[in-house]
Amino acid sequence: MSIVENDSTTETVNNTILIVDDNPINMKLAVSVLESYNFNILVSLNGNNCLKQARENSPDIILLDVLMPGIDGFETCKRLKADPETKDIPVIFMTALSDTEDKITGFEVGAVDYVTKPIKIDEVLARVKVHIQLRELTKKLKKKNILLQEEIQQRIIAEAKLKKTLQELQVAQKEIVSKEKLAYLGTLTSGIAHELCNPLNFVQNFAQLSSELLDEFLEDLTLEINKIEAEKFDDFTEIINELKHNTDGIYQHSKRAEKIIRMMVKHARLDSSQLQSSNLNNILTQSLQFAGQSLWEKDKFPIKINTNYDNSIGKVLVSYSDLIQAFINMFDNSYYALKTKLEQQESTNQDFTPTVSVQTCNLGEKVEIRIYDNGIGINSKIRDKIFDPFQTTKPPGEGIGLGLSLSYEIIVGQHHGSIEVESKLEEYSEFIIEIPVTKNIDEVRS
Repeated sequence: MSIVENDSTTETVNNTILIVDDNPINMKLAVSVLESYNFNILVSLNGNNCLKQARENSPDIILLDVLMPGIDGFETCKRLKADPETKDIPVIFMTALSDTEDKITGFEVGAVDYVTKPIKIDEVLARVKVHIQLRELTKKLKKKNILLQEEIQQRIIAEAKLKKTLQELQVAQKEIVSKEKLAYLGTLTSGIAHELCNPLNFVQNFAQLSSELLDEFLEDLTLEINKIEAEKFDDFTEIINELKHNTDGIYQHSKRAEKIIRMMVKHARLDSSQLQSSNLNNILTQSLQFAGQSLWEKDKFPIKINTNYDNSIGKVLVSYSDLIQAFINMFDNSYYALKTKLEQQESTNQDFTPTVSVQTCNLGEKVEIRIYDNGIGINSKIRDKIFDPFQTTKPPGEGIGLGLSLSYEIIVGQHHGSIEVESKLEEYSEFIIEIPVTKNIDEVRS
């Protein structure tokens, strides 16, 4: 081993070096020289003690002899690299072996460098300093990487929060605009309705009065039949009947206009201010009864109704009367589809059983409601438009086009639910409705 004199200009360092060598002479010389360069020195005479000291003291670098009793340097290095606590400590082999194969083995087990014996202290110093600097740089890089990852994670969290806040703000803005529009529409519609209802009432009253007067005139005319020529009597009778038909038409269309106005007012005044704890299954049962009452009483229309209610659904906070109105509108559409198909099937002498099926299911935070009918179905061209105001598939005079639109506003707009439609023309229609299970007013309004 050659010894170099201590250079007074050398920087003072406090790094720790673990020297592992079973030769006490080599050990003493190496320790004395390296200590003169202000390194903290630890010593070990065998591989097992080396492993212990490496775990306990975590040196900055290990100078490891290859040929030692017990486990040799190669095995010791291999175990150091297998231990998570010591795997990052650089190992430089000190060896008298000069075969290329031995050097390759050293690198394969994890060494970063090697020096050959007899070692030259200036060479050892140069290699030790390089690898200590590399380790310090690696530590700093890892630390910066950790800080960078933390910063990236914080930015991701901040961006997610910002995105969520922006989405909430957009939703709030849409709700504010929607409420303002509805408020304006409600005021405008109420004013128009008030102005129209009075003349409509006059139209209805005078139409009824005119019809009654025509009936009376026809009766009086019949009494004078002997005094009037037969041809003139027939002409008078025809004119009176036409006038009566016209007045009846005026009355019916004025009633229809009144119904449209009332539906528009109801459409514009929807809100969630009157909420009450209600059982959805009971609401559906009542809606079924109200919707089919006119058909059963007047037309004797036969409908098979199947219900499959989930009894685990408890009471939820909803607008009771509005929700009943929404379901009545939907059942009315189902009944109309069934009645139309029944008339078609009867005209061709085909058997058909009009059927409505209603099913509820508790989904935890939501309640699912399925309304199915085996009626005429919905044309795919208009399926996406059936909830638009004034959109109707019924013949003129039979539909207003506000029923499903009103149902949509009540379920989606008012109760924050959803409606989907599945249908096949001439076979069936099914409405899949989901309503959030809310327990207090703040949840409904949020």
